[in-house]
Amino acid sequence: MKTPPLRVVVDGSNLATEGRTIPNLQQLDAAVRSFLDEHPTADVIVVVDASFEHRVEPSERNHFKEAEAAGEIVTPPAGAIGRGDAFILKIADRINAVVLSNDSFQEFHEDYPWLFDVGRLIGGKPVRGVGWIFTERLPVRGIKAARASKVVKKVAVVLPEGLTPSVGDTLTPVKATKVAKVTKAAKVAAKPVKKVAKAVDPDAAPAKKVAKKTVKKAVVVEEKVAEAPATVALRRGRQPVNPEGAFADFLKQFKIGAPVDAEVVAFTSHGAVLKVSLKSGDAIECYAPTANLGSPAPTRARDVLKRGDVRTFSLRSFDTERRIAEVGL
Repeated sequence: MKTPPLRVVVDGSNLATEGRTIPNLQQLDAAVRSFLDEHPTADVIVVVDASFEHRVEPSERNHFKEAEAAGEIVTPPAGAIGRGDAFILKIADRINAVVLSNDSFQEFHEDYPWLFDVGRLIGGKPVRGVGWIFTERLPVRGIKAARASKVVKKVAVVLPEGLTPSVGDTLTPVKATKVAKVTKAAKVAAKPVKKVAKAVDPDAAPAKKVAKKTVKKAVVVEEKVAEAPATVALRRGRQPVNPEGAFADFLKQFKIGAPVDAEVVAFTSHGAVLKVSLKSGDAIECYAPTANLGSPAPTRARDVLKRGDVRTFSLRSFDTERRIAEVGL
């Protein structure tokens, strides 16, 4: 039985920028040729960002247009999400291909879990005097793969007439022994009760009328359940990133356009995570997307920043719901 050829989608912008700040078409060509030397039967699709043509050296632009016209290089539609990353992963997903890139595609881990399958991601680097070296790799997860969010669910609990639960750190008066009755209680809670029998004091005078059936009260309480991981707060979801008090201090200390001294603590696929120390002694996280790090924007934040650097940024915007601010150079 004939083995199907290896199908590979090349993250051209990533390889063309490896070790440099401006993409180089000759470097990309050398990388692809070296990979084909190792895998001569491979079916290769090279994808670059829509802005690639404008970021390479002027002397290479005609060669790029010729390669694009010949179908040797593919570009996504202008304005594609993730500067072409989503386009690359959609192609690879559809044809079950290997991705050749040094990127970790952190924004897309939930959408494409196969990135963590061994053999689906290959990285490559040029080694002086040796040439391009390719090796299988696994994506690097973000420094904070998730910010735990406390999920609250409604549980209907049946209590004896006249009792109400007190909710503290634990639901002491509400034991798990009542779980079997939750379904019935939930139905009672869902139906509007027009008349509820009043409690009868045995020492009091007999009431004229007493309801024939005693209706148990279905009390709805909030119960904290196990914390479930969410996606990276900087990229998906609306979970707050910073503590409320510290973020309030940040907004008092800095206004839009103000200079902000921040330390680079981590990188994402399309930006950098920064730590800002406040006068109060607290610290919060801010985010610097690649679009705010230069004109034209660099392909990766690590092309212009280094982990541990303390740089002066300007405050561009903030999101009070998620309690995070965006800054730029």
